[in-house]
Amino acid sequence: MNVIADELAKRFEEISAMEFYREVFPDGELDGADEMTPGQYTGIAVEITNEKRNGKQVIRRYTVTDDLDMIDQLQYSENFCILAPISYAGKSRVSRNARFMYAFVVELDNLIINKKGEQIGLKNLISQWSNRVHWIPRPTYLVASGTGVHLYYLFEKPIPLFPNVVKSMEKYKRELTKMVWNRHVTVSHTDETIQQESIFQAFRMVGTITKLGDRVQAFRTGDRVTVNYMNSFVTKLEYRHDCGMEEAYRSRLTRAEAKEKYPEWYEKRLVRGEPKGYWICKRDLYDWWKRRIREEARVGHRYYCLMMLAIYAVKCDIDREELEADCLELMAEFEKLTDREDNHFTEKDVLDALQSFEDKGLITYPVNSIANRSGLAIPKNKRNGLKQKQHLYLARRRKEDMKAIDLPMKAPEGRPTQEQTVREWQELHPGGRKVDCIQDTGLSKPTVYKWWQTVECETDPVEMR
Repeated sequence: MNVIADELAKRFEEISAMEFYREVFPDGELDGADEMTPGQYTGIAVEITNEKRNGKQVIRRYTVTDDLDMIDQLQYSENFCILAPISYAGKSRVSRNARFMYAFVVELDNLIINKKGEQIGLKNLISQWSNRVHWIPRPTYLVASGTGVHLYYLFEKPIPLFPNVVKSMEKYKRELTKMVWNRHVTVSHTDETIQQESIFQAFRMVGTITKLGDRVQAFRTGDRVTVNYMNSFVTKLEYRHDCGMEEAYRSRLTRAEAKEKYPEWYEKRLVRGEPKGYWICKRDLYDWWKRRIREEARVGHRYYCLMMLAIYAVKCDIDREELEADCLELMAEFEKLTDREDNHFTEKDVLDALQSFEDKGLITYPVNSIANRSGLAIPKNKRNGLKQKQHLYLARRRKEDMKAIDLPMKAPEGRPTQEQTVREWQELHPGGRKVDCIQDTGLSKPTVYKWWQTVECETDPVEMR
């Protein structure tokens, strides 16, 4: 019995899985089943089965088209099924293929229950958008996921996921999540226990099975929202989402034109799928993180600890087989931390986390996001206690002093190559910016940008950005 769903049923109208997803993906928004229409895309559902093939659990991915036939089939599945309210180009659920976001979702767990078993946290959550104070925006739907709730904010108009928009939305979601996970609603309201999630996160599908063995249920709680409405609940301007420059970032070139005009960029970014501006790190970073999560992972962050291990595997060029073996080994350690019967850590959690390995765009995942979602602090490079401005000043001063006393600034074997110069600068300035490298080395912007992407990181793991 889903006690959360029972409580919601007293207050709100329940709607079916098909009704729910018809509103998430309005008629005509997704591509048809038997056609490919330019400018239209499809959803991607994932089913993690109990079947095994060659010793590995079978994971099936399905294309969700405009007829929603796949939704109708999966809602009766006895397997773990997830779906993000996002449309994609192609059949791979990676961030670079994401095209439009139809709903903004915040997952909320560990709701407060009093000694009588009453859902105090849920009642407080509802009051925070329905009373005169209006602490949080009113969601369009509340979804009873089994052990918690998902707050769905359906947009009046889908949000195009251009790079600038993604960055802004990620920042906004972190702030809104903190607001929702407050002390009146959940026992996990501290910075260390709040579960921060990406805007690309997929969630248990309405109608499918929960961890408790019942079905995920959806309840209508409000109207569709606008960006302006959502922004009105965030007081700090730097956290507000700004869609005003969306069109400025839309390319005026078709893919065919881009291929002809920028062949190297096309091959690298679209064919090989390499993200913008990255470098491969030594495996020390991967091993360091594996040791940390083995010793410091906590309930509520276990999934994200493994998700970040997958990201570090991509950063450090670790093969999938080694990553899978490490994650399955850690699964047993993480399961020992389980403190509730409804919150075991299983193979399904591992397999879902491993999906991050396929998303090469996550190779540039920022250190602050890793810390937020894993619940583990990552010390920043202090530069011997100096601020970056002070550190760079001393570095430039040293260069001038060496010139003043005629101290050679090149290796005995001769002048270093441009690649070596960029490599050495990055080793001395972990997390440094291209603009500073250009200023310090005197190299041109195209030269620094060219070699920046091929430099091997040899810094201490805690200094990684």
